[in-house]
Amino acid sequence: MNGDFLFLVLFLLQFLGMVLIRLYYGWKSPDRKKSLRELTKSALEHEGGLSFALLILVGVFMVAALVLYIWYPTLFPWLVLPFPDWLRWIGVLVGFISLFLLWWIHSTLGRAYSKALTIQERHTVMTDGPYRRVRHPMYTAFLIYFLSWFLISTNLLFIIVWLLFLLTLIARMPKEEEMLIAQFGDEYSEYMKRTGRLLPPLRKEDNSNEAGQE
Repeated sequence: MNGDFLFLVLFLLQFLGMVLIRLYYGWKSPDRKKSLRELTKSALEHEGGLSFALLILVGVFMVAALVLYIWYPTLFPWLVLPFPDWLRWIGVLVGFISLFLLWWIHSTLGRAYSKALTIQERHTVMTDGPYRRVRHPMYTAFLIYFLSWFLISTNLLFIIVWLLFLLTLIARMPKEEEMLIAQFGDEYSEYMKRTGRLLPPLRKEDNSNEAGQE
């Protein structure tokens, strides 16, 4: 089997895995009863126009990058970097690790998972699993996942996807935390002091009660 084709197959398997996770937990979420108009209104209300526009840009650019990589891989040869196979295999490993993290995070959230920034009915703060030490573990998992795309494909389009997604998070996370403080007050403010946004803090964890949210 041609090496590039093997990596393409592995890339597609990881892409399918991510899609299945999002579809399954999206179907279980109360969001499935909401219209696109309601979800868009909620997103604009809670995260603002800049974050929402960046999210749309990421989606459009990601679809374009996927089409070019999967169906027209030789159309722009200058976008392809000469990565050694061992580095691409690291990308494969990183990708499957990120898929496990995504499954774990979605499973922990359960019905609290939402496609847009919103407070679900009977919403409570997360205290379990990946939210114990990190406030936004889903964003961390997706940053790792999109990095694996770049390593596997060796295509510069996917590092642009990664950078655009990072910019979206920079704009989105403060808005999300403002929403959660408004909903949960001091409980979430105290939680923020003990956790990291994307990675666990270096300082030792205390024994007080913790709370978390994507």
